[in-house]
Amino acid sequence: MASQHSDERGHGETTALVAGVAHEINNPITYVLANLAELERSCSAIDEVLAGYREELKNLHGDRANARIADLERKLDECGGLALAAELLADATEGAQRIRDLVRDLLSLSRAGERSRAPLVVADVLEQTLRLVSRSLTARAELVRDFQATREIEGDRARLGQVFLNLLQNAIDACGPAAGRAHRIHVRTRDSARGVCIEIEDNGPGIPDELASRIFAPFFTTKSQGAGTGLGLYISRRIVAEHGGTVELGQAVSGGALFRVELPERD
Repeated sequence: MASQHSDERGHGETTALVAGVAHEINNPITYVLANLAELERSCSAIDEVLAGYREELKNLHGDRANARIADLERKLDECGGLALAAELLADATEGAQRIRDLVRDLLSLSRAGERSRAPLVVADVLEQTLRLVSRSLTARAELVRDFQATREIEGDRARLGQVFLNLLQNAIDACGPAAGRAHRIHVRTRDSARGVCIEIEDNGPGIPDELASRIFAPFFTTKSQGAGTGLGLYISRRIVAEHGGTVELGQAVSGGALFRVELPERD
């Protein structure tokens, strides 16, 4: 028993440390992202101003201005020019966003076990989550809704919303450019033996059989390097388990990926 209490205390201390470090990183990375956004706007304005100066010089001095403009722009090009600045800015923003996403996932892990339960209609949580991804979803795929579940569940709206957000974002990411192929994402709900079943299916390339057993492992991802933290499905499974449910990879008729979430009916 003493060993169990020691383990629990150690786990609690580790969780508190993770949460503390994540919060400490989250504040400066928020400032960095805000400043990078301001810098992007500044670069755009500088490019516009320089274009205006070029036109004014040509209007004032005609062809005589061309040589001077070319000389000045040559100096700018020697240090990479505004094109390089924009590329470096984009890389820095992407890197900062990755840090932000990792911090978000670490904070989610540190909050595991925290519960705020209330009666929920799954369709309401799904609709709220779909609004969050509506822009990126519309750009990639057609959404097909099929909400048939009638039962209520009891759960934490925010944390279940995070599960659906992870699954929907994975489906959207799977719907990359494909010539001649119309992408679709199906979101279905139905009553099940235990309560409510939620399915999110895409018709993307799917998950290879040899990787299927690893997709819920922490830090494992099928996305390109740097495109994800590899914690989304791991965290989703933990959240669903806290709600007494299950999440698994199913067989998609479309050939893509299908994730099935089962949640118990409200008592």
